[in-house]
Amino acid sequence: MKSEAEGGKQAQFPSAFAVEATYLCKIVPDPSGSLTILDHINLAVSAGQTVAIRGASGSGKSTLLGLLAGLDVPTRGTVRLFGQDLTALDEDGRAQLRAGQVGFVFQTFHLLDHLTALENVMLPLEIGPAQRGRTARTRALELLERVGLNGRSAHEARTLSGGEQQRVALARAFVTQPAILFADEPTGSLDSATGAAVIDLMFELNRELGSTLVVVTHDPEVASRCSRRVELRAGRIMAQGSEAAHAGGSARHF
Repeated sequence: MKSEAEGGKQAQFPSAFAVEATYLCKIVPDPSGSLTILDHINLAVSAGQTVAIRGASGSGKSTLLGLLAGLDVPTRGTVRLFGQDLTALDEDGRAQLRAGQVGFVFQTFHLLDHLTALENVMLPLEIGPAQRGRTARTRALELLERVGLNGRSAHEARTLSGGEQQRVALARAFVTQPAILFADEPTGSLDSATGAAVIDLMFELNRELGSTLVVVTHDPEVASRCSRRVELRAGRIMAQGSEAAHAGGSARHF
């Protein structure tokens, strides 16, 4: 059996797969009757794997990510997160399963503008099952220092640049030491140089923690850094590939 240091936080979960989708369909109404966004998706992501989901706009990438994370529910099919069937849980049950175990990074940051960088990073620790108080503050400060923002911790999110806001979002995503991180176009709102720096940080933090990473991206450079790539076209998986490059070393905790 793998130790937590060898397998990251995944070691505590019973399933070999961090997340698994079976015959997943998402159909929504439209003026013509119905629109199939995802059509019988079968996808299993192993614990500790890094996976890039690629495809043209409208191919269903973000919808698939939302279903895998339990932010949305499928029309048909099942999703298992850490071995738990998400389709058997209500919204509160899915939120409870995600708490402290799932991190998110979004294209538009999703920070609370009126809170400081430190307060934004502390938020998952304050509202989740993790430790609170001084420990939460210390942990959040450690992550802000790790992403190069220790000097900006007291600044409100609305006063930060786009690159700084996304680094705060990265710190917030990793502060709970999640077993899996879902990232949806994390550089979509950034210029190329800033985006490259953010991606470097995301992969460094993910490698250090040993988390599973599922990232939606248009960027072939980002995709090439993942151990596996999945191509979506018109709601179906058309191709998958993997390579040994960037396979990370041992996981460690901050």
